[in-house]
Amino acid sequence: MSEVKQISIIEIAKSIDGEIVGDDSIMITGVSSLKEAKVGYMSFLGNKKYASQIKDTAASAIFVGHDFNKFDAADKTIIICENPNMAFGAVISMFAPPPIEFPLGISESAVIASSAIIGENVHIGPCAIIEPDTVIGNNTVINAGCYIGHETTIGENTFLYPNITIRERCKIGNRVIIHPGTTIGSDGFGYEAGPTGIIKIPQVGIVQIDDDVEIGANCTIDRARFGRTWLKMGVKLDNQVHVAHNVVVGEFSMLIGQCGIAGSAKIGKGVIVAAKAGINGHITLGDGCRIGGTSGVVKDVAPGATVIGTPAEPQREFMTRYILPKTVTKLKAQLKEIEERLKKIEG
Repeated sequence: MSEVKQISIIEIAKSIDGEIVGDDSIMITGVSSLKEAKVGYMSFLGNKKYASQIKDTAASAIFVGHDFNKFDAADKTIIICENPNMAFGAVISMFAPPPIEFPLGISESAVIASSAIIGENVHIGPCAIIEPDTVIGNNTVINAGCYIGHETTIGENTFLYPNITIRERCKIGNRVIIHPGTTIGSDGFGYEAGPTGIIKIPQVGIVQIDDDVEIGANCTIDRARFGRTWLKMGVKLDNQVHVAHNVVVGEFSMLIGQCGIAGSAKIGKGVIVAAKAGINGHITLGDGCRIGGTSGVVKDVAPGATVIGTPAEPQREFMTRYILPKTVTKLKAQLKEIEERLKKIEG
């Protein structure tokens, strides 16, 4: 059993440029949420609406923002910092177990084509298959059961978890992380109904994934009908996200669990598409816009806009329509009361 790690609160505050208010002799032995924290643990207040939990938490110290009233902390020790969430993330790293190390080299059960180019300091795990004319960059890890198709290129310092399929001619950048079960480069959903049945339209494009992209588990990213399906630098995909053929996702956008992007949609920079939202094909989401969870977006969204509902509309319009039935019901009740009063007066 490993020895309990202890870090002084002074060291923690110094590492995130924070200010201690309270007991600066505390030793921190772990991290947790406000509700689940134990004595000796560090926690954080990411949203002021949960400030009431501070008085009940067993945490020995809590990260708070500059907008927190330190007098509300009572007898709790707090560290005032710029971003409590980011600070807490840094402390989690201090207590995290050491990362798993993958031995350099190629497993005996991996199948590597003779024409494949394998960089230096690469790990290729058991039963991985590397097809002809592929290129694998330096320091890249390809875990067990991965399939890398013909003429695919993968950059440096990229990490593929087990059981990932990347089909032919796709381009994966540097420092990309792909989680288990994801498929990249499957055929786009291209069909044409004809008198003799449904005819398949060839999907001969590629998928291009730029540097510093992270893709969650069991995602599907279709190859383009022609040209490329493109995830630009810094894009993040949650689990079970579907990106259809010829979609372009702009830099540092985030697609959250089970959302789906239909073919040829264009997503700008810094866009957030929340869970289970559906984006219609051939439309554009402007830079910095926000799509609410479970929304159905059927037309272009302006840069910076926030839309919600199905069909998606601006928040104010959605809330007006949402509360309208309740307002009408209330007015009907008031009207009925007035009618009854009038009857009594007339009687």
